[in-house]
Amino acid sequence: MRSQRPVALVTPWFGPDTRGGAEDQARDLAHAIHAQGADVEVWTTTGRDSFTERTAEHYPAGLSDWKGLPIRRWPMAAPAMGIPPVVRRLAARSGRRLPEHPAHEINLLGSLPNSDGLYEHLLSHPERRCIFMPYPMGLSYWGSFLAQGRAYHIPCLHDEPYAYYSTYREMLRRAQATIFNSRPERDLALRLYELDPAKTSVAGEGIDLNRVGDAARFRQQYGLGAEPILLYVGRADWGKHVPQLLAYFREWKAETGRPLRFVRIGAGELNAPSILAPWVLDLGFVEPQTKYDAYAAANVFCQLSTIESFSIVLMESWLQGRPALVNADCPVTTDFVLRSGGGIPCQGYREWASSLSYLLDRPELSAAMGAAGREFVLRECRWNEVAQRTLAAL
Repeated sequence: MRSQRPVALVTPWFGPDTRGGAEDQARDLAHAIHAQGADVEVWTTTGRDSFTERTAEHYPAGLSDWKGLPIRRWPMAAPAMGIPPVVRRLAARSGRRLPEHPAHEINLLGSLPNSDGLYEHLLSHPERRCIFMPYPMGLSYWGSFLAQGRAYHIPCLHDEPYAYYSTYREMLRRAQATIFNSRPERDLALRLYELDPAKTSVAGEGIDLNRVGDAARFRQQYGLGAEPILLYVGRADWGKHVPQLLAYFREWKAETGRPLRFVRIGAGELNAPSILAPWVLDLGFVEPQTKYDAYAAANVFCQLSTIESFSIVLMESWLQGRPALVNADCPVTTDFVLRSGGGIPCQGYREWASSLSYLLDRPELSAAMGAAGREFVLRECRWNEVAQRTLAAL
């Protein structure tokens, strides 16, 4: 690989106990790029994550080191309307004309993470190319505005209302390059923003390929015996279509009367209907090994979310050889399933119910699908290769 200029990964939250999909990706990607021998720093805030108080100082400001990776932190600004005063000042200093967008779009940026000190540092260190992630944040928009000519994006783009804002169209169109997690995510950006395809690439994401789950241990720990398990890992909210999944499970149980335990791992409370209590096990957050044990114990993994740029939990389930049911309305997970042969995309309840029964009745086919998913993950999700593809795009 050719000699690389120094790199800064710019993201709102970063740390060993920071939670969130994009945050997990940023953490693992930064370490993977560092392992490639690149001169990389992380520029972030003192906050923990989006689940905690906005301006609370969870990590100390200044320079720190985590496993050899330099991290620079600044306080996060309080939410504010309009263009941040520091951006106005720095734009005047650097001769940049301030952008013009609808007030509600600019105000959204002000309600999301920004950092005066980080913006000052960014402008005073033009030697570093900057990778901004994820796309909606004030840090990504105003940071890349100040770093024009050396700004790159890993947007983690979803088909959601504010993806259509003119601010984000302008931001990605002025980027040096945009790096995507999946092919459908790239296709969405090309459609929404009319990007130059030559300035786009798909680097993907990696996962820890060394994890091995213990199905027997999980079943014994939670007294599940030989009962079939339907597993979902992720937040318990509308955005992940969890109420829909619970409704599907309830209808399937009523129709078939078959034994099946629904197990959920992740943030939030499931709040399942009381009538489902005998068949629902909501574990919340668990240790990573317990999560992998759950994957190994599951008969079928299910992910009905439609708003994804990748799906780490889908890849983790495939690593343990489990077949998956995904939402046919999600281009990203459907693409992964069709390319891998690791599961079935389902349109509506009837397809989901018949697919679930089909997999439960055919353990050999389920195992073959799970094995196909595992091969896909081992081929596509190696962090060293993701880091190499990312650096090649810079």
